[in-house]
Amino acid sequence: MKIALIGAAGKVGRHLAREALARGHAVLALARPGGTRPDAALATRDVDVFDAAGLAAALRGQDVVVSAYGAPADAPHRLAAATQAIVAAALAARVARVISVGGAGGLVVRAGTRLADTEGFPSALLPKVQAHADAVAALAASGLHWTCVAPAAQIVCGERTGRYRLAVGALVSDVTGRSTITYPDFACALLDEVDSDRHPRQVVGTGT
Repeated sequence: MKIALIGAAGKVGRHLAREALARGHAVLALARPGGTRPDAALATRDVDVFDAAGLAAALRGQDVVVSAYGAPADAPHRLAAATQAIVAAALAARVARVISVGGAGGLVVRAGTRLADTEGFPSALLPKVQAHADAVAALAASGLHWTCVAPAAQIVCGERTGRYRLAVGALVSDVTGRSTITYPDFACALLDEVDSDRHPRQVVGTGT
């Protein structure tokens, strides 16, 4: 499968690239001009994610777009703008599938309550939670075949076990209430979604 990967130089993106290559997929890393470079093993094309026309040109001929774009900490709203540009580019390039990396804050912990609504959730992260919600809304309104895969409350360094759990729209926690997943296992979960297409037009939480 031909995968266009946005954000391949980031912590999540690097693991997604490795997992995709290990599965035999052809990965095209789309890198911000002048930004951190992706792994040298990746085919790379410089493109500004906010340049919908340039992005569309880079996406032509790809089977799926995987977005691990991470907005700057001081400008979380740029996530929604980037998602809108990705949607416009995918439509122009006739790439029907988009898989995005979501955020744990918007996942439900119990009926009517998101993680972001629970006591002790850092208020400083609320703009980021809203940005992820706006990004999902842009995908939902796009008409594309999309899935948003969100990590657990804590995504940490560790080994790839290939074992994880999924919950549609909900936070995955263990019996003690701990919600965690390693970067390699999150990459495994997302690439499994790319390969299997089990959750079209849904937000899916992951965890171990």
